[in-house]
Amino acid sequence: MISCCLLILLYLASAVEAQTGGVTATGMSRAFNPAISVNGLFLGAFSSAAEMEGHDDEHEEHEEGHEEEHTHTHGGTAEGMQVQEVELQLSSFVDPYLKADLTLAMHGSEGIELEEGVVTSLALPANLTLKAGKFYAALGKHNLLHTHQFPFIRPPLVNEHLLGGHGLNEVGLGLDWLLPIAWYAELSAQVLNGDNSLFSAPKGEDLAYLGHLKSFWELGESATLELGGSYATGQNEHERTTQLAGGDLTFKWRPVRRAIYRSLTFQVEYLYASMDHGDESEAEGGLYFLSQYQFARRWWVQGQYDLFGLPKEEEERDHRISGLLAFVPSEFSSFRLQYSRNETEGEEFGELFLQFNFTIGSHPAHRY
Repeated sequence: MISCCLLILLYLASAVEAQTGGVTATGMSRAFNPAISVNGLFLGAFSSAAEMEGHDDEHEEHEEGHEEEHTHTHGGTAEGMQVQEVELQLSSFVDPYLKADLTLAMHGSEGIELEEGVVTSLALPANLTLKAGKFYAALGKHNLLHTHQFPFIRPPLVNEHLLGGHGLNEVGLGLDWLLPIAWYAELSAQVLNGDNSLFSAPKGEDLAYLGHLKSFWELGESATLELGGSYATGQNEHERTTQLAGGDLTFKWRPVRRAIYRSLTFQVEYLYASMDHGDESEAEGGLYFLSQYQFARRWWVQGQYDLFGLPKEEEERDHRISGLLAFVPSEFSSFRLQYSRNETEGEEFGELFLQFNFTIGSHPAHRY
């Protein structure tokens, strides 16, 4: 019901703007009105039912004692057809000095939540950018993505286990600095509230601190390389220190003369968490490797390998291999078919997903 109301409001706003040519009934400019868009995800999920029972039991044991936010995943993997997520996005320049972005998300029938609400500066000196509000922390590559931007239907195993389906998404302050060097390099420093499973300190004044550095190089006219590193630390629920570190590498190739027909991406990311519980310490980590190949104007094929359990013993590790075929009629819609084979504690099960993704309204730019 709520999503229907939002869609009706979006339609009415678009109709008024079309009739007025971007000017209100009073003759005043609409230039500072927010750009509005709605993104919808519909999902069909099917799994090996008998084997999934063992997987669910293991997953519940792993999550025991963690915050409810940590156990939630975007849309989940329940079998059958479902509305995975609906997002309402509003973006506008507040004035010549500030820009505001707001994202409200509805996960199935769970109600509305504020996924992002952030104000970003536009005119600071020395290549500095300041932001405040609720946002996805600058931790690696995948943590920055909204659900409809995920390369695959589910987040990587390591992100899912360590950060939960929502990722590291916190209220805080962030400062970005574009370094004055020969190549593109950005240094980010963020202070976060710490309302998550890793940094869930019992005292409200205990904050989490994060630093991120990424560098970007052009390898000729058709290829780029990006290298990033992240580190975060803060107090956990035992009033002890949790440390989180990660690194990522991304290679992209898109031939200039056939850019709409061919492209290739390779990406690898590793995350490692060290948690001090007082009487004992725990270390968990994992990685994923993905490749994406566009072989025609509207067709993509993708593959991903996930490993969670580094530095655990071999028999304690979780594995996942995924393949995906995507048909993308335009930048506003896509159809994706994915199959994943999972191995958890020696038990194997398969998952099949069919996802429809659409966007209406002012389409935001894709994250590079």
